[in-house]
Amino acid sequence: RRCVQETEEVPFNDIGTIPLDGTDQNIYSKVVAIPPFSFLNGDGKKCLPNLPPPTYLKKEQLVYGQKFNKVEVMKGFEIPPDGGVKCIDQDVLNRQKGVISSLIAQVATSFFAQGSFVRVSLPVRIFEPRSTLDKIIEPWRMAPIYLTRASETTDPITRMKCVIAFAISGLFLSITQLKPFNPILGETLEAAFDDGTKIYCEHVSHHPPITSFLAYGPSGKYTFSGYYNYKISFSANSLVGTQSGPNNIQFADGTIIKFRLSGVRLTGLIMGSRLAYFVGPMKFYDKKNGLKAVVVFDSGYTGGFFSSRKKGVKKDEFEGLLYKWKMEEQKKKKFKKLSELNDIESVVAPIKGSWLTHLNIGEEEWWNIDKAIPCKMWYGNQPLPSDWRFREDLLWLRRNSIPFADAWKIELEVQQRHDKALREKENKEREKKEKKIKDKEKELSLIHISEPTRRYAISYAVFCLKKKI
Repeated sequence: RRCVQETEEVPFNDIGTIPLDGTDQNIYSKVVAIPPFSFLNGDGKKCLPNLPPPTYLKKEQLVYGQKFNKVEVMKGFEIPPDGGVKCIDQDVLNRQKGVISSLIAQVATSFFAQGSFVRVSLPVRIFEPRSTLDKIIEPWRMAPIYLTRASETTDPITRMKCVIAFAISGLFLSITQLKPFNPILGETLEAAFDDGTKIYCEHVSHHPPITSFLAYGPSGKYTFSGYYNYKISFSANSLVGTQSGPNNIQFADGTIIKFRLSGVRLTGLIMGSRLAYFVGPMKFYDKKNGLKAVVVFDSGYTGGFFSSRKKGVKKDEFEGLLYKWKMEEQKKKKFKKLSELNDIESVVAPIKGSWLTHLNIGEEEWWNIDKAIPCKMWYGNQPLPSDWRFREDLLWLRRNSIPFADAWKIELEVQQRHDKALREKENKEREKKEKKIKDKEKELSLIHISEPTRRYAISYAVFCLKKKI
């Protein structure tokens, strides 16, 4: 990162929040091409009319889109009779029209102009002004309720139930029809919850896209760590997105509970209603205490060639089992029905509910959307220069300037491709050097080793090496 030429009297949170020159409060400078913590290499760059550097947001302006109840979350959505959530926000739907045709046009233009497809970019109008790093921690806002309770109990079954409730209760907070910005390699986030939980995220891989995270519970009650590898699979009129990777929760007594998230399906990409709902299994493991839980989302889907469904079971409903686990007999990884699980020693409790309303484990209700209130999330006072809040494309979109946001997004993507090419070049050169060293080592062979001959004097070994012919 470049050094910041600011006076020591300016608090860190205020750096870049006011114009360096000029009167437009949204433009950092008309002379300096990039703001202080830009992700763009600004060496030799000049200010361009279509690429003005934005001022940064002040701390009180950072919080965006946090919702605390069902009414706020469901604004612009409705729940159809067969479940899931349906987007009815006409403004959002209009913004997403023509995206496929726009991509096709970009592909054609890029190919005929450059002979490649490197300039293809999603239009900013389908984005929300948030980073994916910010988006992935949104469902964690139930941690002060459930993970704190989990850390305070000594009963393994109660603790497992708390973790299940934590993972499921926050899913409704992730509902959105706008796409967050893909993180830039090295992009970071620092945040905190009301109870003192500290959260750190970093995007550690560009291809494949991987984000690592670490959260410390208050007073060292627990740590929550892992990584997400973002994957998308497309079909004719829908896609399924997953955050593949381990979620590890370690408590002060050494117990570790791991879980993996389910996927989310988005339909109506080309035609029909725009629906969203979670699909597939979510699995929980406590090896220390021999406990496992499996929760299947969209549990009414039976699969098969004609994709049939159970009558009366909605898309937002799930079912599962919490059970004693025969670890040595876990062989079949993929399954379609709970009845196909082959590692059950004894069932502890059934799991049932809807990620839009409630969660029952056994006879007890562990979460209800009308009762549990997610905590508020805050952002760090001393962020790294790589923090998401300094992204120019995101800042211009937050200010509803689509042309400037689009221009900056493309510029940052070009920078990423340039950096990737440099990394690949360096890797190839390093591999060549390593190969030469290995080839030289192969030319030498060990022909004799002399052993120590004196008991108390200096021990020694002589290696006589001879070049192969």
